[in-house]
Amino acid sequence: MYKMIVVDLDGTLLNDYKKVSQENLKAIKRAYDEKNVITVIATGRQLEYARNISETCSLGNYIIACNGGIVQDVLTNEYIYKSSFSNEEVLKIRKVFLEEHVDVMMIYTDGEIIVESKNDREFLDSGINVNNEKIEGKNIEKEINKNKNILKSLCLIIGDKKALENVIKKLNNMENIETSGICNYLYKTKDKKYETAYIDIMKNGVSKRNAIKIVADKLGIKQEEIIVMGDGRNDIPMFDGVGLSVVMENAVDEVKEKADYITASNNDDGVAKSIKKFIFNEEE
Repeated sequence: MYKMIVVDLDGTLLNDYKKVSQENLKAIKRAYDEKNVITVIATGRQLEYARNISETCSLGNYIIACNGGIVQDVLTNEYIYKSSFSNEEVLKIRKVFLEEHVDVMMIYTDGEIIVESKNDREFLDSGINVNNEKIEGKNIEKEINKNKNILKSLCLIIGDKKALENVIKKLNNMENIETSGICNYLYKTKDKKYETAYIDIMKNGVSKRNAIKIVADKLGIKQEEIIVMGDGRNDIPMFDGVGLSVVMENAVDEVKEKADYITASNNDDGVAKSIKKFIFNEEE
């Protein structure tokens, strides 16, 4: 019997317009009300982005943010886990960012995003930020020197895939730093489609998988009692050791090959259909 659902946001719970469908929302609430199955949001995004979705939709018992760098209890706001880069580590990452001529570097904290962009104005206006507010590009070195103790849970670099491959090679050789594979970001409005490639950069040992274990241990839930749902390369670590791994139809083949089950896409209520199938034994 499954007791916990861990669900990614972008490309999984959220459709391409960054909305949670009513079908997904109803299924999550039904699982909790009828089967006492809790839901955990697990995202590479910052905490504030995930909290905004959680509060707006009244869903999720715990939030795993910054790709596992932050774990928070939604009801009490208690931090169960925090990971932070040192200023020296951030500056090493920034040095690679400047060397490889990629477009954007971002630092996720528990309350803000610090962005340095060379020339990509479209990105800064794209809606990847919280609530579609305008983001102004800043000098990361100056910003972290203003507040040396600011939490720096995740760095993210956006750019051309070839340049990102070079970034990954350099960063993976650094002590205490590891990267995700190249992931894809897709955002749509009525008038526009925005798509780009990025990599997540974490402290060594930080992952959604480690964060899931932290939450499960706190609640006394066994790994085999957990369903995880995702679509991106940074979701692959979640699949290890859990009861069931589900990916959306929109996932790339590399991710699909690692999962136990492939459901409908994020635009076709894949989360809801999986909950009906595996929690309620109802066919998709």
